[in-house]
Amino acid sequence: MKTGNFSTLKDILDDMIQEMRIGSKLNEIKVKKIWYEQMQGIIAKHTKRIVLSNRKLYVQIDSAVIKQELFMAREKICQIINDKMGEKIIEEVIIN
Repeated sequence: MKTGNFSTLKDILDDMIQEMRIGSKLNEIKVKKIWYEQMQGIIAKHTKRIVLSNRKLYVQIDSAVIKQELFMAREKICQIINDKMGEKIIEEVIIN
């Protein structure tokens, strides 16, 4: 049996994710999951598209009333998602 440097499975997976350059896509998937968990019901129903790019979350909504409500709550949404992610992934939420 080899005695040397041992790595945890988490470290190995983190290295693989970094090498394969898929970390941002995984973060986008996690953010979408959090969005739909937190914005259940009518908001989730009217959400048409979610994109995470350059630390900005772009959310496309098909209802003017819901857009206005979400526009007013952008900072709170950003805080909720960052808290659920465990790190600051999003700096700004843009509602379209």
